[in-house]
Amino acid sequence: MGRKTGANASVQVELGSISYPMSALTSVASPAADVNKKFKTLADYISDLSNLQAEARLDGVISGLKLSAGSGYNEVDVSAGNVYIQGQLVEVALDTVTGITRPTTIGQVLVTAITVDNAGSISATPGTGGATSTVRGAAGGPPFLPVNEVLLGYVTATYYDGSASGEKVLTAGEIDSYTKEYAAIPSAKFIFHDEEQLVGCVEMANALPLIHAATAAGPGTATRNIYASYYEPEFEEVPDSKDFKFDEDVATYKSKAYKDASEETAIGTPSWSASFSAYFTTVDDILNLIKNSKRWVKHYPDDDLSPHWVGMAIVKVGRDIPVENNMMASITLEGSGKLYSKSS
Repeated sequence: MGRKTGANASVQVELGSISYPMSALTSVASPAADVNKKFKTLADYISDLSNLQAEARLDGVISGLKLSAGSGYNEVDVSAGNVYIQGQLVEVALDTVTGITRPTTIGQVLVTAITVDNAGSISATPGTGGATSTVRGAAGGPPFLPVNEVLLGYVTATYYDGSASGEKVLTAGEIDSYTKEYAAIPSAKFIFHDEEQLVGCVEMANALPLIHAATAAGPGTATRNIYASYYEPEFEEVPDSKDFKFDEDVATYKSKAYKDASEETAIGTPSWSASFSAYFTTVDDILNLIKNSKRWVKHYPDDDLSPHWVGMAIVKVGRDIPVENNMMASITLEGSGKLYSKSS
């Protein structure tokens, strides 16, 4: 077999896109450290074009919804506010939750979770009375939360025997309005292509706990929902292109401490850059569409075969218009992230 040339090579760039509307994402199944922390999309690659930005929405409070003691016995007032639930913005009106349960035995506490659903209805889920506990679902501990609802805070009611029904006005010390499920905590970031999962992913700063369940006693069966909308790129070949070349690099970090005999060097983030040329005949062509933007780019050494390189890059275009020779464009790619080697 003779040495191979690039005569059958091709360059493809992100040109069109497939839109995925706001929909639920599912957790990856492995590795264990990524379960309920990394969530898969349906796209092999996620576009980062400025007009096609992806958006992630974690179930949680956006604003307002502060808990405070109500004026009546065993009541808690909830201020108005907004939440994301199942990918939708829900406006919640101010409300009062009545009938908060108190323990029936002196020395015990009973924790009630105040939550809101996707209809904006606020409800109370009482736990079981007992000695103060931090174990969710246990007596004296916080209850598991209803599935598809967002936590607004807790009421830790104490025993009271001053009336036959054990009722009195809640105190500020019995109300925790700070422990909420917030839409911005933990933070989320898009991984435009996850080499391990082979698709685009949304990664949370911390794993979402399994604290939602069908019953207050648990066990926990669900996390909060994470929804996302995004675009998957479609690729078109750059016509009349040639002489694709690229460089892969990696950042290095050097450090030296007291009593070290020599510097230590560590590997940092991989990077890449590339360039190629293309003939052109008109002003309004594919190069005019892709210039000055960040796009996915594929290079096939042989477009009759499936192996190729793919990466995201900032595309820059320069044009040469000589008097006698062919008009030629020079395209440079400033790689953003890793350059992947794909077999299919």
